[in-house]
Amino acid sequence: MKNFYNNKIGLFFLMIAVGSAQSVEQGSGMLQSNIGMGSGGFINAGTDGLEMDGFFEIQTRNGLFGEVWVSQLDMDAETNTALNASAGIMREISPGLIMGGGYSNYTEINNDMLHEIFVGANLNFFTGVVFLGIGGELSPNFLGIVDLNTLFPSIPVDLSLMGIYSENFNESGYDLFFRASRTFATGLSLGYTFSREQYEDEESRTFTKQGHTKTFTVPVPAEGYFNTIYIGFTF
Repeated sequence: MKNFYNNKIGLFFLMIAVGSAQSVEQGSGMLQSNIGMGSGGFINAGTDGLEMDGFFEIQTRNGLFGEVWVSQLDMDAETNTALNASAGIMREISPGLIMGGGYSNYTEINNDMLHEIFVGANLNFFTGVVFLGIGGELSPNFLGIVDLNTLFPSIPVDLSLMGIYSENFNESGYDLFFRASRTFATGLSLGYTFSREQYEDEESRTFTKQGHTKTFTVPVPAEGYFNTIYIGFTF
């Protein structure tokens, strides 16, 4: 099963996907100067199980924005509810350059809440974001997104590549996500994600001391490849 932080990464990537999948021309990235409100719901099925997500977002003319996401994780196993909320401000500095920052938190039932501040910029086809844990909860994490439609402008779907560099399980590593999606005028949204991710696995270890043998299950770092498809509606 993916660990607490990887569930956060997966949810954050869906937030980016929905926010940037309105049209091919719009591009890709979490920092988009779109004014108004939006909401929607999604079902995600893949290697890591079945999930459901719902969201509400708002952005004002002066650049203030807020988002709330609720997810049911691992519905085919032990259901776990996750809540992610973020708020911040973004400004267009020059044509093609948007900068912003804010605060976000992520909570799973029976887990601690993660608090972070983030700063980032969207320059044409590239978006970069730095996340800093509040209170020493997480080391800095770096996220980069490349809008692949710049290279393949004639393809009628949104294509993007996202990389995350972070310290997880006391080791530095990276996660990669390739996304293809399409949002129609009716609000129907379809997407597919192929990812290479770090996650927390379990391993049995046996110890013998003074003639007594005991077996323990311990968490160990691992990496794997995941496929996810999603379908949903945005309003």
